[in-house]
Amino acid sequence: MNRKFFIFVGLLVVLGILAVAPTKAVSATLEVWGGWTGPDAEVVKALVKDWNEKNPNAQVNLTLQQWSPLFDAFLVAAGGKKSPDILALHPVEMAQFVDKGLLLPLDDVLAGTQINANNYAPNVWEDHKYKGKLYGIPLDFHMYGLYYNVDLVKKAGVEIPKEPMNPEQFLKVARALTVDKNGKHPGEAGFDPANVVQYAVNQHTNHHAFYQWWGLYNQLGGTLISDDGKKCVLDIDNATKAWQWLQDLVYTHYVAPQGQTDYPRDFMSGRTVMLVSGPWERPAFVAATKEKKFNWAVAPYPRIFRTRAVWGAGTNFTIPTYSDPAKRAVAIKFMESLAASPKWAQTAQVPVFKGMMDSAEFKAIPGWEVFAAQLPYEKMLPSTPKFNEIFSASAPTPMMVMGQNIILKKADPRAEAQKACNGITGILSIP
Repeated sequence: MNRKFFIFVGLLVVLGILAVAPTKAVSATLEVWGGWTGPDAEVVKALVKDWNEKNPNAQVNLTLQQWSPLFDAFLVAAGGKKSPDILALHPVEMAQFVDKGLLLPLDDVLAGTQINANNYAPNVWEDHKYKGKLYGIPLDFHMYGLYYNVDLVKKAGVEIPKEPMNPEQFLKVARALTVDKNGKHPGEAGFDPANVVQYAVNQHTNHHAFYQWWGLYNQLGGTLISDDGKKCVLDIDNATKAWQWLQDLVYTHYVAPQGQTDYPRDFMSGRTVMLVSGPWERPAFVAATKEKKFNWAVAPYPRIFRTRAVWGAGTNFTIPTYSDPAKRAVAIKFMESLAASPKWAQTAQVPVFKGMMDSAEFKAIPGWEVFAAQLPYEKMLPSTPKFNEIFSASAPTPMMVMGQNIILKKADPRAEAQKACNGITGILSIP
């Protein structure tokens, strides 16, 4: 046998060994932390599983827990100069971590990737900047819409327009949908506000009362914190107008209940016909449609004042300062994959990547188009390192105290707005 034959056989042996050799060992494992614990957690887990199956050499280890303890764990890890490779946040929470030097600016890191301003709405992209630098990668967003019970609206003989209702339209519809035990409506002789059996709309009494005020205040062009971040610059007149509108729904027009606690339950039971809330309610309503034939739809948030605006928030990805630089390229590919995945539209939030929003999968989901159309009008809370001290829903912060006093105690909106502004300036003045 000649030399060429032995070379040929040798090659076959080598190829055979390669064919049966085990998959190459994992060369990188990304540590990804997030606060998804509701229905969207299962979607995130499925997306990570899909990624891991397709990328055996770049695995993702997903850690999920509630947002507040997640942030506490992050601070502890960062104190030891250790961090996950990717940390999910909300845009309004970034500043406190940036101020501590715990998040990387991303402008240079993302150069040449799909994650660029062209693939996102301008206001969304800007909301992920702090002091002119990009620190967050937009993933999804949410804001208020106006859910309504289609059958009860039809029974009342009114229509909910596809365009945002103005104040006159809203109050006309709200009065028609509010009924006392004798079948009377607000404004009619004999209407009994102490015995209403069906209200037109819910009235938030927790942090969502403040969020709703924030949208209305922005419809008047309002600002809250000075450009230098050192004081409150609340327009007291406009702040008062926005709060007065919300307070009057309860105590003057009688179209919203006082002291309400379970807004979705009241909506699905028919106690309230309309519900101001976000896309996170949609999974429960879809389930109720299947189980109880609950007939619902969603309309845009009303335009009560000068211009369209609605409170909103979102989720993003950040890259911590103490993450592993060697894994950064893989981390970006993972984030690109998640942002553009059609499966993300199955979560209780709205994907913000333009390609995803334009997809057939997204457009086929009931109700999403209304939220997506409101994206240009979304107004997030101002970014400040003192976010928790001013806006936290789990403490008696200026915003929580202001909202609860005005809605639950019928306190004077002007006095409460001034008191809150003074409190915010006090917080911001502390180094």
